[in-house]
Amino acid sequence: MLDFADDAWRGMSEAEQLWSLKSMGAEALCDVARTIKWDETSMGLIGWLSAQRDLDLGSAMTLFLNCDAGRFNHLPKDEVAEADRRRCGVLDAICQRVNCGFYLPDPRRPLDDDRGFKAWMTAQNQNRRSCGKGRWIFNPVMVAPMVSEIRFEARQRRKFVPASGRRPGLLGGLISPFFA
Repeated sequence: MLDFADDAWRGMSEAEQLWSLKSMGAEALCDVARTIKWDETSMGLIGWLSAQRDLDLGSAMTLFLNCDAGRFNHLPKDEVAEADRRRCGVLDAICQRVNCGFYLPDPRRPLDDDRGFKAWMTAQNQNRRSCGKGRWIFNPVMVAPMVSEIRFEARQRRKFVPASGRRPGLLGGLISPFFA
């Protein structure tokens, strides 16, 4: 695991930091996404990290919440300071990926800050009721696995077995080879 406070990490160029991130496995990338410091890391690295398919939903949402996105949420895009526009662009991309289902939930990796995200969703619902609108609106259906108290195990596929002594009908005979 990388130590972001380490002088060796800070002394690396952005290309060297990217190379070290690319050499990591999926679990290590998720750990990095949960611990990376937004103020000390280039937006190019955070953007690359957030675009990885190996990142799960909990890690992506933790990455989003660690940025303190609330301070930009109600600002119009043209009022965001020039220095923060790239940060907001990365947050835009994370929000879009969450809403389209790019990040898959992993029950072994829940949100680090469950209460912070519930507060975000509560504020989002209050904005909707008062006809206000924040910049980053999460689809409740897509983030439900992260805020639900019940985590479902993946269902196992069941093999079709006809009742004893009975032959499958025409339709059963046609489709049963696909499920055998």
